Amino acid sequence: MNFIHDDEAASSADDAVIGERLLSRMQQRTQEREQRSQQRRDQVTNRNTELENDDAFLTSFNEMKIKLEEDLKNVTQRSTADKSELESCFEKMTRDHGLIQQYINESSMFLSQYLLKRSQESLASLDVEIRNKMSEMIPKKRFGFRGRSNLPPKTAVTPDVVDSASEVQRNSALEQLLEKNFYGFRDLSSEKLTLNAAEVHNRQVNLVNLIDCTVTILGNPGGMQAAGLTNCTVVVGPMSRSAFIKNCVDCRFVLACQQVRIHDTKDSQFYLHVTGAAIIESCNNVGFAPFNLNYDQLDEHYTSSGLDRSINKWDKVDDFKWLNSEEKSPNMFLIPEENRQTEWLTST
Repeated sequence: MNFIHDDEAASSADDAVIGERLLSRMQQRTQEREQRSQQRRDQVTNRNTELENDDAFLTSFNEMKIKLEEDLKNVTQRSTADKSELESCFEKMTRDHGLIQQYINESSMFLSQYLLKRSQESLASLDVEIRNKMSEMIPKKRFGFRGRSNLPPKTAVTPDVVDSASEVQRNSALEQLLEKNFYGFRDLSSEKLTLNAAEVHNRQVNLVNLIDCTVTILGNPGGMQAAGLTNCTVVVGPMSRSAFIKNCVDCRFVLACQQVRIHDTKDSQFYLHVTGAAIIESCNNVGFAPFNLNYDQLDEHYTSSGLDRSINKWDKVDDFKWLNSEEKSPNMFLIPEENRQTEWLTST
């Protein structure tokens, strides 16, 4: 009887194991179905978000472009205006064109490829119109001979040369206007550079080709672009829009903004408050920590910037060059708390 009892016990144990396995498989299938359902919901959400982003971008883009087209039409009707007045009009159009291009750049990470391409092409076409009209209405003086019809034909300027000269003039004029709109610091080394709140309020700040510099901007800039920095520390108050950083080496950035995009940068650290997307591309050994800047007017500048202080995605950085979603990108890391720098202003 004991043998039969043991056999029944073993059978019951086997049944229990089988039941547990069946239950485990059922739970696993339930989890898998839930994951697939969640993925489908996420895909729908992403598609809807993309459409919403496209619609919002297109509304703003069209408003700015139509205004610029109206300005171009108005200046065309002012053929009797003096040269300085025309130059002022074209300078404003060039500045506005640059702001629209900046808006495209800042929005590019959220737009569909079709809309991004279409908006770039549309803005490029308008750029050509502005250049042509500027060349037509503010022509450069050319040297020539008058009253000498007996000059041999070979001295005549060919149409190709005229076209080439016109293109050079148009490019030169546009470059000069763009040069006037540059605001920030460039081509400096071993300097302590500062801008105050009144100087940067809602303006685009540019940092280009700096070496061993400390940049302190305590205010509310509209945005920032940094390129070609080496061993620099950049401390900036809350920005209303985005930051774009490229080709930087061995730098420290302290930034608060809606979005940040970092390209071709290595051995650098970023202390971020970012409410939207933080993206790296073609980067190596870049570290991230939460924004930890503090100064007297910080609350005021946060209010002016419109940033939501309750949202910070500093640790949710996407690497566009790392496609393995199962593993963390080897190109970036989170800075351990004990290794984070905290005294930014006293060190500057």
